[in-house]
Amino acid sequence: MSGFELFLKEQARRAPTLELLRKDPGPDEKKTLEALAALVMNKEVQFLVGPLSLEASEKTVHGVKGRKVVLFVTNPSVRLVAGEMCLPMSFSLCANTYQRSHPIAPWAVKNVGLKAFITGSDNWLGNEQADFFAAGFERAGGSFVDRIMVSKGGEKIKEVVEAVRKGKPDLVFAAFRGGQAVAFVKAFREQAAPLSLPLIGPEALVQFPQTLDRQGKEAPGIRTLSTLKNPQAFTSRIKRRLNRDIADSARAAEGYDIANAICQAVRGTGHATNELSEVVRELEKLDIEGPRGVVRFDKNHEPILETMVQEWKIKGSSFERHVVENLGAVASPDFGCGRVGFPKRPAMESEESQPGEPEE
Repeated sequence: MSGFELFLKEQARRAPTLELLRKDPGPDEKKTLEALAALVMNKEVQFLVGPLSLEASEKTVHGVKGRKVVLFVTNPSVRLVAGEMCLPMSFSLCANTYQRSHPIAPWAVKNVGLKAFITGSDNWLGNEQADFFAAGFERAGGSFVDRIMVSKGGEKIKEVVEAVRKGKPDLVFAAFRGGQAVAFVKAFREQAAPLSLPLIGPEALVQFPQTLDRQGKEAPGIRTLSTLKNPQAFTSRIKRRLNRDIADSARAAEGYDIANAICQAVRGTGHATNELSEVVRELEKLDIEGPRGVVRFDKNHEPILETMVQEWKIKGSSFERHVVENLGAVASPDFGCGRVGFPKRPAMESEESQPGEPEE
């Protein structure tokens, strides 16, 4: 919401007038269907920004099927937009799990080492990111010492760190976020030869600003994948214009781009947003310029994002970001939607004629 509201405030003279309706899906998003009914059926909203969790996102995708509403999916699982749950009117401006981890794999083979230890949260998010890193790392010529995922809580982190120490990999890929990221980095720094063993991961491993602040002096040297051009300047704009502190700059950037996309679509269709097909066609051709540079949609309505490897360094009493290397634009392969790579959805074909793993 902070990114969304920032765009509307900064573009107040140019942005069309939007009525913003908010509906709380309740604790753990258990009331998602009730919220969906209130917004889509009763209020007949034309644009819906979906919930965050995977379960609630899946309910939302099922709930809007056949309705005249454009859905912006905010959960990063590849099954929701480029995958088997895609809908013609669903879009995503969220970096998906493939984009959060796969691009850093060939870079690591080329610049860090050939033997990797993989770890992360033992949930759908951690495992999807670990899977995509593993696929890219192996395809680029790397191999694996071990893979140990950590369930909720930190009991297994010491076991992972000990396995890393004994396995002697060239690098560690860690798909953690939030409290688990803080706990893992602390244990890793204390026990796993921190000055000689590279640690890499998705952006959430050292998420700016909250996770980075919690890790403090243990964060420098960790290299992560990012899509933000200048996270510090962007969060400063939110603080200055909205007087609000945010925990996750990447999420705020997504909200900023969603607001931009909606406003452009409304302007481009002359406010004729009841014609869903016209709105979809307008969204498909947009250039969305924001804190992640220029973002475009691929044929599956996933974002094409510029990615970079970053590293945080301490400068005086604050942090300074260093871009290690720009990796260029990253589009997603087809995960079953069918508009990219497949002539039609795999589910429509016989088992014998289904294509194999999509090319990257």
